[in-house]
Amino acid sequence: MDLKTCLENKLSASELKLLPRAFEVVGDIAILELTNELLKKKKIIANAVFKVQKNVKVVLNKVGEVDGVFRVPKMEVVAKKAREFEGVPKKFIPKALTETVHRESGCRYKVDVSKAYFSARLSGERERIASQVKSREKILCLFAGVGPFAILPAKRKNVKVIAIEINPDAVKYMSENIEMNKVADKVEVLLGDVAEVLPKVKGKFDRIIMPAPKNAADFLELALTKAKKSAVIHLYTFAAIEEIDSLGDKIKARCKIAGKKVEILEVRKAGEIGPYNYRMAVEIKVN
Repeated sequence: MDLKTCLENKLSASELKLLPRAFEVVGDIAILELTNELLKKKKIIANAVFKVQKNVKVVLNKVGEVDGVFRVPKMEVVAKKAREFEGVPKKFIPKALTETVHRESGCRYKVDVSKAYFSARLSGERERIASQVKSREKILCLFAGVGPFAILPAKRKNVKVIAIEINPDAVKYMSENIEMNKVADKVEVLLGDVAEVLPKVKGKFDRIIMPAPKNAADFLELALTKAKKSAVIHLYTFAAIEEIDSLGDKIKARCKIAGKKVEILEVRKAGEIGPYNYRMAVEIKVN
């Protein structure tokens, strides 16, 4: 049963039309984005979420857009149930209602969704990139958040990863996640602005991951200075539907101006963010 069906006898026809098409689940937390018209029914909707998603123990409502340097939305707790975190070491068990442990691809990620950005919807992208990683690669992960793009390849292969993140709360959780997933010998965390930290990083990398679509493209030229010959760059950006066909050529032209000849391996949709607007994944090979 889906959420709309569950609420058919509890919301009016006009209210049902305003229900979000989907909601995100991170660990045992469900995150809603309710319109003002639905706020008076938020408790009813939350109880329906519990029925539809048996693993959910906390329902939050996003009351502000992802904004600012740290890309963190404001959240309010709508409803809660008793929680338990089976198999999670005691020192990593969440204490706040906005904090959880998310399981994905054999890894566990602790996160407070009100303090650090994390999207379960990008699990397929993380899996796709990790599947391309080869042993002994040196990987650079920019805008690393709580670490999922950095930790997964380190969990599976003999690699070295440098992860850079500006949000101190995200870095705190990333450090815990590195310890929880037992990859401390493979992943190094650097706190700070990519623009300031990256020029000080020594050496070049086989693979560069840039998973912050809002502004990652602004740092492409800087990332290119750290790319080995034959390096692959995974760049995420936003694009309207009419921009998609020319996106690869525009990125290629920028790289050429920066003195790098590149091949665009793939331009693909990695999620819809609004009507005719998409999160795009662009894979770039440095020649």
